Amino acid sequence: MWFKKLIYILFTNVISCNIWLMAIVTAGLLFGSLFWIDIYTHHNQAIEVPDLRGLQPEEAKEILSRKDLRLQITDSVYSKTIAPGAVVEMIPPAGSKVKQNRIIFLTINAKTSQTVEVPDMFEISQRQAEATLKSLGFVIDSIEYVPYKYKGLVINILNKGRIIEAGTRLPIGAHLWLQVGDGFEPKLETDSISAEEEHESELAWFE
Repeated sequence: MWFKKLIYILFTNVISCNIWLMAIVTAGLLFGSLFWIDIYTHHNQAIEVPDLRGLQPEEAKEILSRKDLRLQITDSVYSKTIAPGAVVEMIPPAGSKVKQNRIIFLTINAKTSQTVEVPDMFEISQRQAEATLKSLGFVIDSIEYVPYKYKGLVINILNKGRIIEAGTRLPIGAHLWLQVGDGFEPKLETDSISAEEEHESELAWFE
């Protein structure tokens, strides 16, 4: 009997009805918000990133668009072993689980070799010059010691038989040849001529 009376009071009293109505509306808003957030964030929906390495950007874009993903090229490198323009690296990596509409950042292989400016190495020590040039990606093929008053200092940088001026841009991996001073000044031809003339003058005087 008391239970029926309680039900009667809860559902017929104006204040009780308002409380029930507010509770129902609040619960509806709460569940509605949670449902909307799940849809908006694609709750429990993940897309596996495909492996795009070795593909051209156009091919990669087509594959990603079918999975509701996007791409952005952020960097380029140069490798002789990979096709020009092909994808070299990707972030996030292949196999990762991402949300819909995620951007996949790509590094591609440059279509032409990257170049580096040759720094001014004149009268820089051989060791320092080699270290600097190697750090820039150049290959030191040979060291030639030539007559120069300062021993161990770089005089010239050559590539393919020609002297390279400071500031010249060469491909990364270019082979260089350094000419380094041997510490001996070259004998001038005029000095030898003068010595011969002086010797002849001395002989003429004795005659």
